[in-house]
Amino acid sequence: MSGKPSSVDFFGLALAAWLSFAGPLQAAPARPAPPLPAPSGTIVNVSTESQLRAAVSSLTSNRTIVMAPGTYHLLDALYVNGTFTNVGIRGATGNSDDVVLVGSGVANASVPFGIWVGGNVQGITIANLTIRDVFYHPIILNAGTQSPLLHNVHLINAGQQFIKSNPNPTGGGVDNGIVEYAIIEYDTTSRDDYTNGVDVHTGRNWIIRHNLFRNIRAPQGQLAGPAILMWNASSGTIAEGNTFINCQREIAFGLIERTPNDHTGGMVRNNFVYRAASIAGDAAIGVFDSPNTQVLHNTVLMSGTYGSAIEYRFVNATGVLITNNLLDGAILARDGASGVVAGNVTSASPAMFLDPAAGDLRLKATASAAIDRVAVVANCQTDWEGDSRPQGPAADVGADEYRLSAAPPPPLNLRIAGS
Repeated sequence: MSGKPSSVDFFGLALAAWLSFAGPLQAAPARPAPPLPAPSGTIVNVSTESQLRAAVSSLTSNRTIVMAPGTYHLLDALYVNGTFTNVGIRGATGNSDDVVLVGSGVANASVPFGIWVGGNVQGITIANLTIRDVFYHPIILNAGTQSPLLHNVHLINAGQQFIKSNPNPTGGGVDNGIVEYAIIEYDTTSRDDYTNGVDVHTGRNWIIRHNLFRNIRAPQGQLAGPAILMWNASSGTIAEGNTFINCQREIAFGLIERTPNDHTGGMVRNNFVYRAASIAGDAAIGVFDSPNTQVLHNTVLMSGTYGSAIEYRFVNATGVLITNNLLDGAILARDGASGVVAGNVTSASPAMFLDPAAGDLRLKATASAAIDRVAVVANCQTDWEGDSRPQGPAADVGADEYRLSAAPPPPLNLRIAGS
């Protein structure tokens, strides 16, 4: 339903049982990225492509490669392949654009990947760097890799998926991955329709948070894959606090009907989605063959590009919860899916937000249809930028909780490609 519920206390009681499995939410925009702790173990400093390549080929456990600021023109992919624990590849500063790894372009296969990880790598950190213009994937993780952390990376122009996580033949995959404070974008559009921002097969317990996805879209007349795609028996994903600007499909937990389920559980919460009227697309948030998935406090402004902002689909998509979302499109159950849909507002308009075209979907004071409308739910006690819920007598619908202070909110730093 849309509009103000008859009793916010009723929603707090009715939803409490649904919202007990995940911890408190911590939200923040993609930039500035908070610093990581200093790497432990041995540090190897490099400043040229040849030094970088040599350091990667001789990598051992408990070692981090730190790159000096500069542009590194790759001659081939950087292959991290072996049995390692606690390894890393990082830029030396907190600015991801200070260190740039450049491939040979999306039409030239001489540099197929940026960083390739496989074998038996337990705990790799890739941070504080840019990878651009590679033929396939800027970052590829093959099964045997576990617990990767991708932090403060800027990925520009991939021939296929930007971050690809592959399964193995026995049904295993990369688990416990974290992608955070990343900017993932095309300068214009993808090479063709076979692209995603993050594409994970058979992965458990991934967290994808505080990232900016921009222009994840195909050339005119084609439809790109979802910017975040978690499927092929993945489970337990949390996608939170992300911003999507001019993508064609934003988040999909599951994609097709299969046995076992294409995805299971997880949460999609506190995300901003903006799509201009000129960007043809599909549903912003899809819960497809993904039972017990929760879609909470997202803001979606699709500008008439598709009728349904959120879709849940297939007969095994049971126990789905969709609540407190602020949308300019419908919520649609398809092909036998079932769940609880409550506290949503489907009449959003650009006038409700600070700067929609820039992806800033924080509420204006005049957004009365969204402000003070719903109860706080257990796993959304803070909003997209970390403000507490509620700021008034009840929580606001959507990803932003309007600040009651007289001071205007600070501008967002959502940079354009190459800036």
